Amino acid sequence: MTDICFPPPTAEEARAIFGDDFNPDKTLNGAIALAAAGDLAGPAIALMRAIFTCPAAEARLREAMIVRTAVRLNCTYAVHASIRIALNSGLSQTEVEALTADGPVTGIDPEIVLIARMADEIADYATLGEDLLEAAIERWGVCNTRKLILMLSWFNLVNRYESACRVPNDSDEKLERSSGPT
Repeated sequence: MTDICFPPPTAEEARAIFGDDFNPDKTLNGAIALAAAGDLAGPAIALMRAIFTCPAAEARLREAMIVRTAVRLNCTYAVHASIRIALNSGLSQTEVEALTADGPVTGIDPEIVLIARMADEIADYATLGEDLLEAAIERWGVCNTRKLILMLSWFNLVNRYESACRVPNDSDEKLERSSGPT
């Protein structure tokens, strides 16, 4: 088997999708890879931006979703990036270790445990069990639970896209100062 790798879009192509705020030194490779998706790139980037500014999940909770989904789907690129970003976004080393461990997430903030359970079920079964859905609605309400499910579904999609496109890891220097994809 050969190692096929998709070429990234040029800076001009990426800037056409992201706009003037595109910075190749700060924008992560996973987000840049979305810019190469032709006529789907603009809507994908718009949804990504909406997810990363959605008030239903503050940064710690969002990053917990990303880490757990990346680990569950074994997305090498996303695991590498998300662990560093999670630490930059306020998750503790203990929380990150719990999110990256085999088996159920336990022993940390109950809200993060709940979102990790949701991440596991969506990654494994593409749905949530009745008890878990009920717990989420009780914690976050109907509207915000729908938003969190959409976010978790997006992270599943993006992890699979990044893995299938063989997105290369970002440098540790780029990740050290990153708190999100752009």
